[in-house]
Amino acid sequence: MSISEPGAAQRDTERTGGCPVAHGSTGKPAADAADHGYFGPGSVSWRLYSDPSSKLGGVAALLLQSLNPMMMRVFDGTSNYATDVEGRGERTGQYVDTTIFGDRAHADAAGAAVQRLHAASVWTDPRTGEELRADTQEWLAWTHNCIVYGVLRAADAFGPTLTVAEQDRFVTEQHEAAKIVGISGDEFLPSTRVALDRYIDDNKHWMALTIPAAEMTRTMRKPVISGNPIKVWAGVNIQDGILSLLPDWALLLFGIEGRPMNLRAAARVTRRLIASARAGKTSEDLITEVTTRVETHPYRKVRTRA
Repeated sequence: MSISEPGAAQRDTERTGGCPVAHGSTGKPAADAADHGYFGPGSVSWRLYSDPSSKLGGVAALLLQSLNPMMMRVFDGTSNYATDVEGRGERTGQYVDTTIFGDRAHADAAGAAVQRLHAASVWTDPRTGEELRADTQEWLAWTHNCIVYGVLRAADAFGPTLTVAEQDRFVTEQHEAAKIVGISGDEFLPSTRVALDRYIDDNKHWMALTIPAAEMTRTMRKPVISGNPIKVWAGVNIQDGILSLLPDWALLLFGIEGRPMNLRAAARVTRRLIASARAGKTSEDLITEVTTRVETHPYRKVRTRA
C-alpha cells in the first residue's frame, strides 16, 4: 500500500457506512463481533500473546529479523533505530498488543501507521543506485513470519503447551496480522507449523550479519556482568534462554554456535523464571492485563464520535 492510498479502516468504513469490517469478512459490521478485534477470547493468539513467554519469543524474532541484510540497510539509511533501541522495542510491543488485543478500529489505525512508516522508508544505495524499500512484500513477510516463529518457539521451550492443531491454528490466525501490516496474498505465508519451520530454514541462504545488526546485538556476545549479582544472573540466563530459541544457522551467523550446553542450561532456568512470572495467574488474568493496557495505551488513539 502506498502512502497516498486510504488505510484498511477508511476503505471498510466507506463500504459499510461508518462501521469497519474484519479483513476477509463477508461484510458484517465489526460491532457484531463485540469489538474483540480480529482474534478474540477463543483464539490461540490471545492465549499466546498474553503469556510472558511471548515477550522472549518477540526478542528472538527481532534477532532473526535483523539478519535480513536488505531491511537492515534500509533501516540504517533511513532511521535512528541504533540510538533508540529500547524505545523502538517498546513501540513494537505496543503495536503487537494493539493489533492482537485491540478492537478493529485501533488495530487498523496501528497497521496504517506502520504501513506509512514502511512506505516512507526508501533508501538508495550510493554505490549501485539500487532503490531499497521497507515495504517490499518478501521482506515484510520475513518480519511477520519471524514473529510467529519466535512466539511458537518460546511456547515450545517455556510454555504454554500447545497441540499440533493449536500451533497450526495460530499460524493461520496470524494471517490477519499480516494483512493488517500490509502483506497482500498468501504467497509468503505458511499455513501450518511444519511449513513455517521449513520457511524459516529455506530462507537462511540470503541472510547475513551486517554491521548494523552486529552492533545492535553486541551484548549477546559480551553480556554486561556488572551490578546486582542476582539481576545479572537472571539477565544472562534469560538472554541465553532467548538465544536457545534460534535455529542453529542463526547462532552460527551471530558467532555463538559454540555454546549449546550453556544455552540448554539457560533455557531450563528461563522456563522456571517464566513459570514464576505466571504463577497464581490464570490465562484469563493474563489476557485481562494486556487488554486493559491496550485500552489505556493503544499504539494509535482512535477518535470516537459522541
